[in-house]
Amino acid sequence: MGKDGGSAATSNNVYVKDKDLAWLPARLKSQTDKEAVVSIPTYDDEAAIANDGGKNANKWTDKVVKLKEYEGGTLPMANVDKAGVLTLKEDMVDLPFLHEAAILYNLKERHRQGFPYTRTGDIVIAINPYQWLTHLYTDKMQDQYANKMVWKAGDSDPRKELEPHIYETSALSYKGLAVDDCNQSILVSGESGAGKTETVKICMNHMASVQKGPTGEKGGDGLNEVVKRVVESNPLLEAFGNAKTRRNDNSSRFGKYIMLQFDRDANVAPGQRVPHCKIAGSKCEVYLLEKSRIMTHDESERTYHIFYQMIAAKEADKVKIWKGLKGTTNASFKVIGHTDTTSIEGKSDGDHFYETVEGLAKVGVTGDSLMTLWRAIACVLQLGNITFGPPGGDTEKSCVTSKSEFDSLAELIGINPTELEKALVERTMNARGEVFKVPLKPDAAKDSCEAFGKEIYSKIFLWLVREINDATMAEKNYKGARKSDFCTIGLLDIFGFESFPVNGFEQLAINYANEKLQQKFTKDIFKAVQEEYKFEGIALDDILYDDNSDVLDLIEGRTGLLAMLNEECVRPKGSDKEFVYKACNTNKTSPCLVQDRLLGPLDFGIHHYAGKVVYHANGFLQVNQDTIAPDLIEIAKQSSNDIIANHMQNDSMTKDDGNGDAAAVRAGPKRGKSNMASDTLWNKFKNQLTSLMKQLNETQSRYIRCIKPNPIKKPNIMYHMTTVEQLRCAGVVAAVTISRSAFPNRLDHRACVERFKVINKTKGNKKDKSKVDYKDEVTKLLTAALTPLQDETGKPAFVVGKTRAYFKTGALEFLEGKRMEAWEQWALDLQRTSRGWLVRKKTQGRKMQSRGKLAIPIQCAWRCYMARKELNRRRKAKKGAKKKAKKQLKAAIKIQAHVRTFLWRPKFKEMLKAQREKDALKNKIKSLESAVHEAEMKRMKEVQDAREAAEKEMEEYRKKIKEELANDKDKQKKAAQQQSLIEESGKIIEYLRRENQKLRNQNDTMRKDFKALKENNQRLMEANASAGQSFQALNDHAKQLNATNAKLIKNVEAYKAQLEKLKDDLKTRQAYYLAEAEARLAYQKTMAQIVGAIQDKSRDAQLVEDVVILALECEAEAKAERAALESASKKAKAAKEKAAAASSPPSKSAPAAKKTAATADDDSSDSDSD
Repeated sequence: MGKDGGSAATSNNVYVKDKDLAWLPARLKSQTDKEAVVSIPTYDDEAAIANDGGKNANKWTDKVVKLKEYEGGTLPMANVDKAGVLTLKEDMVDLPFLHEAAILYNLKERHRQGFPYTRTGDIVIAINPYQWLTHLYTDKMQDQYANKMVWKAGDSDPRKELEPHIYETSALSYKGLAVDDCNQSILVSGESGAGKTETVKICMNHMASVQKGPTGEKGGDGLNEVVKRVVESNPLLEAFGNAKTRRNDNSSRFGKYIMLQFDRDANVAPGQRVPHCKIAGSKCEVYLLEKSRIMTHDESERTYHIFYQMIAAKEADKVKIWKGLKGTTNASFKVIGHTDTTSIEGKSDGDHFYETVEGLAKVGVTGDSLMTLWRAIACVLQLGNITFGPPGGDTEKSCVTSKSEFDSLAELIGINPTELEKALVERTMNARGEVFKVPLKPDAAKDSCEAFGKEIYSKIFLWLVREINDATMAEKNYKGARKSDFCTIGLLDIFGFESFPVNGFEQLAINYANEKLQQKFTKDIFKAVQEEYKFEGIALDDILYDDNSDVLDLIEGRTGLLAMLNEECVRPKGSDKEFVYKACNTNKTSPCLVQDRLLGPLDFGIHHYAGKVVYHANGFLQVNQDTIAPDLIEIAKQSSNDIIANHMQNDSMTKDDGNGDAAAVRAGPKRGKSNMASDTLWNKFKNQLTSLMKQLNETQSRYIRCIKPNPIKKPNIMYHMTTVEQLRCAGVVAAVTISRSAFPNRLDHRACVERFKVINKTKGNKKDKSKVDYKDEVTKLLTAALTPLQDETGKPAFVVGKTRAYFKTGALEFLEGKRMEAWEQWALDLQRTSRGWLVRKKTQGRKMQSRGKLAIPIQCAWRCYMARKELNRRRKAKKGAKKKAKKQLKAAIKIQAHVRTFLWRPKFKEMLKAQREKDALKNKIKSLESAVHEAEMKRMKEVQDAREAAEKEMEEYRKKIKEELANDKDKQKKAAQQQSLIEESGKIIEYLRRENQKLRNQNDTMRKDFKALKENNQRLMEANASAGQSFQALNDHAKQLNATNAKLIKNVEAYKAQLEKLKDDLKTRQAYYLAEAEARLAYQKTMAQIVGAIQDKSRDAQLVEDVVILALECEAEAKAERAALESASKKAKAAKEKAAAASSPPSKSAPAAKKTAATADDDSSDSDSD
């Protein structure tokens, strides 16, 4: 036992076999020809095992392994980096070491990281994640794969830009159909619970999305009606053909081949664009429905979903189907029995029932046909409740003992009870032209009854398939121009390879179908390998692989199991035991037949491509005959149920292929059959399978292999042994074996050079990587390194293709060994160099110690110099920062003043305008009040005058009347007239009173209006007071601005005084410079005279030259000073103009500020007066 298992630098990462965990990561410590010592890390559990370099391992254990147990006598190597951590690949073809263990750990790590899909060439491996990964199936993701793979694909392989996904399979199938005009097929396989059915649904939905066209061209409001029927018909088949098993709650117990029909646009010229293919419809074919599950099932499992759905329906709906269903539960029928499972995939059986009804309605099954379907299913349930017993103790005969159940059945099925009972308890025999009845024993009668129920349900299933095809097939439903010859993409969802503790007839049929599919799979993989080698320029002579033709010969050959079983079914006294004996004896020379003396008389074994399977032949003959008594066939025709009466002999998948007995009548009398075995279940299945393989061989096939990672149905966990078994059963390991038969390992040219360049001892020159010919480099490198592995003919152990280098068995391992030896040598060289450097460093340290005393004063002086320099730099920086901050502060204050003035001026104007409007409104209100008051007084005066005038007139009339009454009797007539006048005056007075009342009402109205105006005036006064306060605040702010402005004006005056001083100083300096320049000009003239005199009179050439040079230098210095003087004068002029421009704004703003303050004071006084 070791602590760490060695380091990655001195040992190789490999895999070793384990009987419980299949493969374990390990490190190779030492190796001989027969044995190897490895160090194996130990982890907490199986889920934690990984290629992590042992980081999470608890401990390491040394183990000796026998190399003869491994292929080629070498341990499979791991694909890891320098730290021993697994290197993941999206496409496992790119793995340098491709074998079973590498596939397992690559899939496990990707599954743990949440990537359920991985490629192996053209094969997509789908790991069931046991959770819905929403981000993988969005509309955006569908469009991305459709555009990249189909509509906007370039010349390069688009899969290199995308993560592996089953969308790429569906998209490539669509592209192959559209571009190459070649029918396509997608073969989905895997064991129960691996996710085959869900994968098929995802592919169908994606193709329905792809057929709508590119993302930018899609229109409409979704899928058309035909496409909806195609997509939504799948749940119907699940309801009638799926059941709960130990492995899966929604397991398909039948195989199906769905052919999506497309109308391809043939008017597009090649190379223009991708032709559009529109889904026109679909057809469905089903295979080998599991009949044994109809009447009986294991206690932990369930029969088909539809039985539970119908029982879980509402009572009212159950009574509509059949009154005998009222109040029933699952336990009411022996076919169903008690179950703890009441929901599938999160929905109850009752909810599924109504979804099934909706689905049936979409394919046209409604009304009477729907009731007929439900009642036929109820007949199957009721048949399971019928019991038989011996009549009067006669065990050779039987009779129905459950009378009430039987009477209910007879009523439901619509057959005379007496006739039905006879058909169940008797069998009609025909011998030598005589027809007679033979009674059945109770057990035989019960078997016959259950066989009748199985047959009815299987025909119900086929009837449903015909209804679905009739509603979805393009020939009847497509409204486009094309009416036939549709292109197709087929999706095969078929049972995977099965091997149980006890395997029966159904497992043999299933495995036979998988052998046929594996044969096609092998041929397709071999074809792909041929194309790869042809592209790489490699000879095809070395490709060898084992196909499974010998297994198929054992099963379907002339003397194979199929022929022996059919022959035994024909013999009058054939038995299962005789079949096994004859089959084993006849085929004893076959290498695929398991020769084991420990097998029982009813057992035989076959070496399938996925492993050895032992079959138990009990009941093979009975299942293979697949017949029910003729009496039951005849009695069924009397049924009132259309499905039972007319479809019991209809095995077609579409309505056009025949219609039960009616089709048989139209076809006329059948010719007698020479071979009674032609109608056996095996022959029917073989014919179906032959037809399927013929269709598949006419298509371009693509493969999806579904894997169930663990039996506990939990996410991110993978069990090694079960996964490896599924990889073998799915043919993935066989595909790898074929693809790597001649060259098990491969590497890209650049990766090969980078990995093994350490072996090449010649240093060479450094080259530009963009200009390196990697193929030539690989050839030179491998030729030199693998010379010891050449065979006797001198043939090398490698081949260099266009893009990759291919290695024979053991070659890459040999290179890895050489690489490790080279690394060890490099390690020794590094150690030697390091030790020498350390010794030299130590020696030099001693020398430096003796020189240290001299270095200290030098260091001190240098540090002082640098410190002084840094101090001066910091002082200058600090002084500059202060000046800059002071300037910035002044500029900020000035900017703030202008900004505040700019911001408050419009607000102040608005407030002034509002105040003026309020004043105008107040004046208006006052004028209105005075007018109202005057009008009221005027009306009151008029009313008073009118009243006084009326009273005065009445008084006068009264006086006149009194005077006239005092007159003589002759004037009494005039009195009567006066009385009438008095009455008229009374009316006038009444009229005046009414007018007075009106005036009073008007007065009240005006008083109310006046009150409202007064209230409005009060509100305005309050608003005015608030505005006055705001105005006061503005006034205060204006005063502050005036003060600030005054300070600014003061500063400007100070600046002007400083400017004047600067001007005076500049003038003084300018005069000084001018005087000095004039003096220098005089000096220059004098110097010129002196130089001229020396040149004329002196004979010393050197003296003359020195004087001339000195004169020229003086002249140059004078010119420089003159230029500096001119520049200074220009700068002074510019500074003067700038100062003038800077001084003008404050002079203008000051009066404005004063004016603003004055206005504010006036407005304030107005506000106070108000």
